[in-house]
Amino acid sequence: MATANSTTSSTKKENYETFSLLWLDGQVNATEENKLAQRRLRSIINYLKLFENPQECRQYIKNCSEQDRIVLIISGRLSKELVPQIHELRQLSSVYIYCRRKKEYKTWAKQFPKIKRIVVQLDDLVQRIKEDQKDLGKTEEPISMNIYNSANNPDKSTTELNGNFIHNLLLIDVLVRMPSVETDKQKFVKFYKEEYSDNENMLRIIHEFDRDYKPRKALWWYTRDIFIFNVLNKALRLQNTERLLLFHFIIRDIYELIKENQCRKPIKVYRYQRMSAEELRNLQRSIGQYISINSFFSTSSNRDIAMKFSALSTASNDLYRILYIIDADPRTVKSKPFADISTLSYFPSENEILFMIGCIFRLVSIRRDDTENIWIVKMDLAGDDNNDLKSLFYHLKKEYAGDDGEAGMQSFGNVLHYMGQYDQAEKIYSRLRERCPTDDTSYPHLCFSLAMLYKDRKDCSRSLKWLETALERKRRETPTDNIYIAGLYCCIGNIHLEKKDYKIAMKFYNQSGDYYKCENALDHPDVSSLYHGIARVYYYQNQYADAFNNFQRSLNIQQKYLPANHPDMAITYSSIGDVFQHAGEYLRAMENYTRSLEIRKKSLHPQHPEIAMIHKIIAQLYEAMSKYKEALYHYEKASNIYFPSLPNQHPTVIELKRDIERVASKLI
Repeated sequence: MATANSTTSSTKKENYETFSLLWLDGQVNATEENKLAQRRLRSIINYLKLFENPQECRQYIKNCSEQDRIVLIISGRLSKELVPQIHELRQLSSVYIYCRRKKEYKTWAKQFPKIKRIVVQLDDLVQRIKEDQKDLGKTEEPISMNIYNSANNPDKSTTELNGNFIHNLLLIDVLVRMPSVETDKQKFVKFYKEEYSDNENMLRIIHEFDRDYKPRKALWWYTRDIFIFNVLNKALRLQNTERLLLFHFIIRDIYELIKENQCRKPIKVYRYQRMSAEELRNLQRSIGQYISINSFFSTSSNRDIAMKFSALSTASNDLYRILYIIDADPRTVKSKPFADISTLSYFPSENEILFMIGCIFRLVSIRRDDTENIWIVKMDLAGDDNNDLKSLFYHLKKEYAGDDGEAGMQSFGNVLHYMGQYDQAEKIYSRLRERCPTDDTSYPHLCFSLAMLYKDRKDCSRSLKWLETALERKRRETPTDNIYIAGLYCCIGNIHLEKKDYKIAMKFYNQSGDYYKCENALDHPDVSSLYHGIARVYYYQNQYADAFNNFQRSLNIQQKYLPANHPDMAITYSSIGDVFQHAGEYLRAMENYTRSLEIRKKSLHPQHPEIAMIHKIIAQLYEAMSKYKEALYHYEKASNIYFPSLPNQHPTVIELKRDIERVASKLI
C-alpha cells in the first residue's frame, strides 16, 4: 500500500495558519514538474501535505478541526472516490481537480459545489489557486467569537462560554498594555525565519518586514499579507499565548493606530461570511445576548464591496450565506476602538472599517432575505460595561494584571496562570526571576506568583520555598506592609494544610491574624482566605460545626467584596458542600457543589482543571446517592478535561478510568 508523503515543513512543523493545501495523486512526486509546482504552491499556502493514498487523505481531513480550512488538489480518477465522502466536511474549503480529461468530469463535478475548477495545465492550476486565495483567504477565515450568556437567559448550553469571554478580555487587555521594545521585532523575525526556512517567497516577505516595518505601517502589513493576517488571527482564535506574545508589538501598534483614527460619527458597516447550520443555530439561540469577537474584525462601509465576496464563495448544502449589518455609534457607547483604515491599508479601495480585538456587540436580530438568498444578522456595537461580567472583569484585571497603566511580563504570566496555562506561566516567571535583582521591589511579588503557581500544580515544597523567600524579603522592607505579610503567612499556612501538618498550619494562620489585627483589618477582603484555611483545618479534624462557621465567615466577606461569580467564591461553596456531604445532607451538598460548578463555568476556561475537579466531586456524590447515570455523566465531563492534558499514567487519569468503568458496570 502506498503511504502518505509530505514536504518537510508539513510533517515536522505545526501549521500556524488557518489554510492548508493537500495534494492527492498517485504520481504526486513522480515528475520534476510536480516538484517545482509544490514550491510554487507553498508561496500561496505554506502548509502543503502530499498524499498518494485516498483513505489516508480522507482520514487526515476528517481529523482536522472544523476551524481549519483545507484546499484540496486531487486527480480526476481519485476525485470520484474521495470527494463524495468529504464534501460536506466544514473544514474542506475548496477542491481543484487536476487531470487531462476535463470533459469526462465536468458534468459529474457540478453536483459538488466545493469543486472550484477542473484544470488540465499545471501552470493554470497554480495561477487559479493564487487568484482565488487572494480573497477567499479572508472570507473563509473563521470568526472567533464568544457568546456571553447573561443572567437573564441562563441557557445551560452557553453558560461555559462566559469563561472564554472573560479570558479573552483579560488576555487582550494585558497584550495592548505591554510596552514594545526593539528586541520584540528581532524575536519575531528570528522565529518566523526558522519556521519558513524552506519557503523562499515567505523568506523574502519576512526580510522585507524586518527591513521596513515601523509602528505606523502596522495596518499596511496586516492588510497586505495573508501571512500576518492568517497567523495572527489563528493564534487569537486558539488563544495560542506563545504565538501571541511574539505578535504583541504588532497588536499594540495596530491598537494605537485604530485608537488614533477612531471613527467619531455613527456608521453602518457590513461583512459577508459563510456559516454552518450549527453556527447559525448558535447565533439564533443568542439573540439579545452579547458577542465578543476574539480577533480583529474586518468590515466595509460599502455593502456592495462586502457582497462581492459572496460571488467568490462556493455554495454548499451545509453552509449558509451570511451578511452582518452592524450599527456602531462611538458617541453613545464606551467600547474598544474601531476606525476607517482606508488610508492606512494595503487595499485602500475596500472602504475597510476595522474593529479592535475584543469588541463587544449585541445580537439584535437574524432573518432570511429570500430575494438575495442570504441570512441577515444585525448587531449593534455595545459598550464594554454593558454586560453582567463587567464587575468580574475589572476585579480580575486588578487582581492579575494591574490597573490601566502599562502592563509587564509578570502581568501576562499572571493572566496565563489564571487561564490554567501553567507551563507557559512558569516559563515567563522563570525568565523574569533570572533577570530580576533580589533587592528589586517587584521581587517578592514575583516569588509570590511562583509560589501560587506551584501550589496549583500540587508542588508544595517549591511553593513553600518561594513563599518563605517572599516573606523574608518583605519583612526587610520599610515601612512594613503588614497586610501583605499577613497574606503571606496565610498562604504558608495553606501549604502546610495541603501537607496535612494541621498544627503548623494553624500556627501560621494565627500569625496571619495577628498582623491583620495590628492594622485593625479583620474585615479586609483577604481575611476570607484566612477564615477558609482555618475552616479546612477544622474540617480535616472532623470538627464540622467549627468548619462550617468559618467557611460561612469566609463567604460573608467574599459576598461583601467580590463579584458574585468570582472563582474564589466557587471554592468556598465547594468547601461548604464538603461539610454537608460529611454530615449526610446530600441535597444541600449538591446545591453548593452545583453553585460552585456554575461559577467556575462562568469565570474559567471550559478546559480549566478546577472545572474538572468539581465535576469529579459531583460525580462522587451522585455515586454515593446511587444515581449512577448522573455520576457517569460528571465523571466523563471530568475526563474530557483531564485526559487531553495529562499523560496516560498520571494518577488522576488512572483513577478516573477506574471510576468510569466501575459506574458504567452498575448501569448494565
